[in-house]
Amino acid sequence: MQNFVRTLSVSICTIFLAFQVFAGGASLKPYSSLSKHFFHTVIKVDSNLSKTIIPTKSGAKFCSCQIMNLESANYAHNNVAVFAEKTNDGNLSANAKVTKAAIEKEKKQLKQLFYDKMKVVNHIEESTDCHSLYVKLKGADRSLVMYDVLDADIKR
Repeated sequence: MQNFVRTLSVSICTIFLAFQVFAGGASLKPYSSLSKHFFHTVIKVDSNLSKTIIPTKSGAKFCSCQIMNLESANYAHNNVAVFAEKTNDGNLSANAKVTKAAIEKEKKQLKQLFYDKMKVVNHIEESTDCHSLYVKLKGADRSLVMYDVLDADIKR
């Protein structure tokens, strides 16, 4: 009996959501009659759940981030974040030096291969893992785009 009730409730929810994603009127994009606040709430709940599901030891990682504006002949990308993560050994200045070196090496390759101009807009260092730092920064600026999370523990 429980399986029937569970299947029925999932079916009803699926049908309800399917009606919400059909294109409406002359629009080619899917149209939703749900309020925009509903989707923002779902995104916030998802980010909060991902924070609580992934257990992290406080201070177990050190993360450094540079937010840049990148330009080439054909493209311009703003608010691109490059992260570097290292295991925190307690020496914050050494951790910062290693993570910054990893980011600088990646920036050099990006400039050599893809972009003509690079401008660093912001530089952030925290004694946390890069996922948590990204969620925090993304909450403050929705236009932020993650380029990569570099592992600074690897000798390059």
